[in-house]
Amino acid sequence: MIPPGVRLDPRGHADLTAEARARIANLCPELHAESDPGETLIELFAWMTGLAIERLARVPDKLHIALLDMLGIELRPPAPACADLRLRLSAAAQRPVNIRAGTEVGTTRTASEDSIVFHVPEPFTIAPLRPVSYVIERAGAAREIGVMDGVAHPHGPDRIPYAQPPAVGDALYLGFEQSIARLLVQVSLEASMARGAGVRPEDPPLRWEASQSDGAWSEVDVLTDLTGGFNYGSGTVELQMPSTSGIEPIAGRRLHWLRCRIAETTRVGDQPAAYQHTPEIYRITAAPIGALLAAEHSTAEFGELLGTSTGEPGETFTTRFAPVLELAPGETLEVQTPGGEWEAWEEVDSFADSDPDDRHFTIDLVRGLIRLGPEVHEPLAGLVRHGSTATKGGALRMSRYRHGGGQIGNVSPGSLSTLRSAIPGVASVTNPGPARGGVDSQSVRSARAQAALEIRTRHRAVTAQDYEFLATDASPRVARAVRVPAGEPGVTLGILPRIDPANRRLTIDELTPDRELLEVVARYLDARKVVGCPVRLAPVRFRGVSVVVNLEATPRAETEQIEHRVRDALHTYLNPLIGGAGLGWPCGRPLHQGELYAVVQAVAGVEAVKILRLYEVNLGTGERASKPAARQIVLAPDELIASGDHIVRVNRREP
Repeated sequence: MIPPGVRLDPRGHADLTAEARARIANLCPELHAESDPGETLIELFAWMTGLAIERLARVPDKLHIALLDMLGIELRPPAPACADLRLRLSAAAQRPVNIRAGTEVGTTRTASEDSIVFHVPEPFTIAPLRPVSYVIERAGAAREIGVMDGVAHPHGPDRIPYAQPPAVGDALYLGFEQSIARLLVQVSLEASMARGAGVRPEDPPLRWEASQSDGAWSEVDVLTDLTGGFNYGSGTVELQMPSTSGIEPIAGRRLHWLRCRIAETTRVGDQPAAYQHTPEIYRITAAPIGALLAAEHSTAEFGELLGTSTGEPGETFTTRFAPVLELAPGETLEVQTPGGEWEAWEEVDSFADSDPDDRHFTIDLVRGLIRLGPEVHEPLAGLVRHGSTATKGGALRMSRYRHGGGQIGNVSPGSLSTLRSAIPGVASVTNPGPARGGVDSQSVRSARAQAALEIRTRHRAVTAQDYEFLATDASPRVARAVRVPAGEPGVTLGILPRIDPANRRLTIDELTPDRELLEVVARYLDARKVVGCPVRLAPVRFRGVSVVVNLEATPRAETEQIEHRVRDALHTYLNPLIGGAGLGWPCGRPLHQGELYAVVQAVAGVEAVKILRLYEVNLGTGERASKPAARQIVLAPDELIASGDHIVRVNRREP
């Protein structure tokens, strides 16, 4: 018997005999007849082949890894979770606050759990910026107001930043000489109260935006607005700047600009609202009070010595920590030259194209195993060296590498709150959003399942299936790649990022791949695609589905547990990553109401399903359709199913 869950070859006895008969009929038809002994041989060889498949399935994992290694197939390393850290200063910056690369922030350590540590990979300086220009714009005409020591004190008509009454497009601007990207900026102003019909203080018709150069503007996140959108008059507004900032010419000044523009609708409710009376601004200034920095769940090692070389080809060295995360720019092997200098070597996928003088190395990230070029005996050329060897007695080291990562780093918002080393001027730190992208190392079972496809493609994309497989091979953060039908020539792939755990309601933000991931996949496919074949990558389109269920449970069942189990079952089944048959909802496959009856009925404790209705839902806003869908929800060829919120009501049957 083949162990449960292990299917190295899906063919059974009937498949093997049918394949043998087909080959004999094609290659040697005179050999085969029903009464011929050849039929006995077919049955015998099918039985023997089945035994070989069964025996191979029982090979231990360690040997499987060795066999995969011989084929050039390595387990995928873990991927680190990434999070944004908001560092808040104790007061507005008066001098530069330097955040060094490698700054560590962790979760609170408990008696049962160690701290999960993230580090900031790039240095950042919170500069003591102040506005150098204040501009008001009415009806498209911009006018600059004088600024003294970063503070503007308008007088007379200049106190009115917008037209009377304010018109859509009117704006006030604060200009800075340096970039305001990633900064947490506090705008302080003294002003009179504005008045307007339908203007709510918590959602005014205003847009705070930052310049991005070339006429582009990016909306800014408003964290707090104590002015109530000018409805309360004086106060402060805390704004989180976007990750980029650009210079824009306004009123003859080329600066980095922050503006507050009158919009036609509110920001959240998207409802029409208008001011009837503009505020008067008596004083306005701004200053950075923090920053939002990218962080990664990993630990960096610098200059770790690996050992000394014997000068022989094919040497191997092992890093102290494993698994190792994918090497980033600046992370490489360094070999000491006879002169005592450190020389950087280049990482390659294999030594197949390496010349004897090429300073190449490969690294097995899961095991932290570094290999130098081997010497291979070739029939015509004799011993041929692929890749250079290190100088005998020379030391080897890793300039830098990172280890860690994994699913454990996907922490919830607000979890990262402990600075491992104090930074002068920084009062607090937290992660406003969840950490995402952490993926564990690939399991042997997963590698076995993908080995056949990897051997067949050999890192070359020809068919649509090749492109889908290689896209998932590009990064451990890619869970699925589905080919999307398109009228244009070439290949269009929808990319789904890996999410752990996935058996829950997944938000549209989680299901949307970030630009960095798309760039990684694009580079990987570009080196392996057919020449001249355009490849387009994009997020997948989703059809949100919400299920309303009214069911009857057994007399002694816990209703709350039943509700929780049914929701989990629906979230798992209506899932683009693990839904349907367990491999993710098939692209374009319609959803039938009847199949959900079986999903709910299979939950332990459910006795009968009284009502089950399907509703389409907007995954971005959570808004549910007013009327239930039909018995079947038909998907477009490029759509996948994803769960919205499900409503489950449970009544116990009276005994």
